[in-house]
Amino acid sequence: MKSINKNLFLKTLECPVFAWHLYRGLVPKDNSLTDDFLIMEAKKIHDMAKMLFPDGIQVSGKFEEALQQTKDLIKDKTVKTIFEPVFEYDGFVAKADILHRTGNNLWEIIEVKSGNKWKHKYISDTAYISLIASKTIPSISKATLYLLSKDFRLGNSIEELFNEVDCSFDVFTKAEDYSILLDTVKDVLFAEAPKKKKLKMPCKNCSLFKQCTGEGIEYHIFDLPRLSQLVFNKLCENKIYDIKNLPEDIELTQMQKVVKDCVINDKIYVSFDLKTELEKIVFPCYYLDFESVMTIYPLYNNIAPHTQVLTQYSIHKCDAIEHIIDHFEYIADHKQDCRKQIAKKLIEILGTQGSIITYSSAEKQIIEKLAVLYPELAQQLEAITERIVDFEQILRTNYYDKRFHGRTSIKKVLPVMIPQMNYSELEIGEGDVALSAFAYMAMGLYDDEKVKETKQNLLKYCEQDTLALVEMHKFLYEASKNV
Repeated sequence: MKSINKNLFLKTLECPVFAWHLYRGLVPKDNSLTDDFLIMEAKKIHDMAKMLFPDGIQVSGKFEEALQQTKDLIKDKTVKTIFEPVFEYDGFVAKADILHRTGNNLWEIIEVKSGNKWKHKYISDTAYISLIASKTIPSISKATLYLLSKDFRLGNSIEELFNEVDCSFDVFTKAEDYSILLDTVKDVLFAEAPKKKKLKMPCKNCSLFKQCTGEGIEYHIFDLPRLSQLVFNKLCENKIYDIKNLPEDIELTQMQKVVKDCVINDKIYVSFDLKTELEKIVFPCYYLDFESVMTIYPLYNNIAPHTQVLTQYSIHKCDAIEHIIDHFEYIADHKQDCRKQIAKKLIEILGTQGSIITYSSAEKQIIEKLAVLYPELAQQLEAITERIVDFEQILRTNYYDKRFHGRTSIKKVLPVMIPQMNYSELEIGEGDVALSAFAYMAMGLYDDEKVKETKQNLLKYCEQDTLALVEMHKFLYEASKNV
């Protein structure tokens, strides 16, 4: 049987069924540009943490070789710091980020994280590593998290990038809890068949949902918007998982009742208020979509880790429903922070009259942040936010098709409302991929030809989003005429 690593151990505690499939390679892998980008970013942060220990020695080679090298380095009392040591105990394997000698026979485990806030997950990760490492090094006396500092700015010294958090008590306490679960985890993973399925709230977003707890159910109770834990527990106690089987006396919100009615009676819901909401829209109106980039390590000077940087917009202008009279688009110079330039362009293009239609609250929030960032433009930017009409909010309360399956994101509702509009033929068709592509350009990882091609693809993607809003407006207008 193959070894059990940290991810498998923790996944088993979280969901034995998922872990059983994962152990056998039966869970689809995400090999997207976004996944590669996140791995690259995490490695960069880890490499920077290593710079704080110039005496550190890197463990390398295949597992058995790395395992022996780790043991030899630990025995060598002249070695102070070890990078990526590996450990094994009874079929369980672990790799630490940094192992640092703090005394004659005392060691500190350091885990480098890409977040800037303490998380339970970080403690769980470090506890597992500490437990397996302790079977080789019984003298681990300290566990530390290196978290990113919110005060760091590109241009500062590497010493200012991290905040050190002593989490020894939490880590060692949890490691003790984990020590009695090793055999249980083995039993789960080595079993001939997975454990009996049990529906839990996290199942909703699991990649195995349709073949696990959601198997054979077309309209699951997870389709009920904002399903509370209380109602969920009550339904599970009575083994009710299909909306079609909801009892009459179950307490539901107004929109949950709408969803139930649409499923049971095979109908589409259009509220009486939809027409009123649409009549509030003032022409000429502007259909607005943004794209932005957010990286762990800052791309530009004077920017903190995890800062969202606006990089792109598309604006379609209409003087009547579906009558486009202009299109504006912009993509930033990837070598510099262009937010102020974008802010000025938005003020110029959007003017002072007409509704501004977005999908979700993201655009409004970004403009509000620009107003804080550039006080001299604040009044004009704040005036723009007051004209924003959020189509997602209108849809959420005024229109429902059972094929939405309780979701309101544009990627979920657009194929139902306007099947001819899709993103499948675009080279870039997802927001996360767009973010990663821009970041690759900004990091200088693309040559000139690739940059040109990527920017063209990003412009097409953003334009598709605002064209979708134009079409959605027409769709909702036509639907409102039938109420």
